[in-house]
Amino acid sequence: MKIGIPISGINNSLLRQDATAQNIANINTNNYAQLRVTNFSRENGGVTGVVERTPIKPPEKNNVNLVTQMVNLVNNPNQEQTNVNTLRTETTMIGNLIDIKA
Repeated sequence: MKIGIPISGINNSLLRQDATAQNIANINTNNYAQLRVTNFSRENGGVTGVVERTPIKPPEKNNVNLVTQMVNLVNNPNQEQTNVNTLRTETTMIGNLIDIKA
């Protein structure tokens, strides 16, 4: 059991939520390039998120898609809750193992 795996997922969800909030806040800002979080698997498990700007293609004033951002607003907390539940299950299992050994 690696507790760091769900913690990295929680951190990634928070990073995605921050990027989504920035995108929505700047939806009417000229020349604003949308933020996107790209995930990379860690060698020892878990995930690392990297924030990137998506290039604007002329003649667009910005490239923020509100529908995509609204979907992200729903998905990000669900992903975070899934990782919290995984972490909770792991810590319960560790506690049970300690009780058995004691």
